Amino acid sequence: MPIQRDIIVIPKSVRRNRMEQNLDVFGFTLTDEEMSRIAAMDTGASLFFDHRDPAMVSRLNSRRET
Repeated sequence: MPIQRDIIVIPKSVRRNRMEQNLDVFGFTLTDEEMSRIAAMDTGASLFFDHRDPAMVSRLNSRRET
């Protein structure tokens, strides 16, 4: 759970019930084993694109909203 790892999370939702659920993060905690299992899922690579790739960063920064 990001809160347990001191990671800031900014959830996105437009539905009131989901917003309320997103705010209710203090009603449970994960065990050390659960936290380890989740951490093991991190491959260190993006499934979409590499945010550290200079060419991709340049491409993203050059996009203009219309």
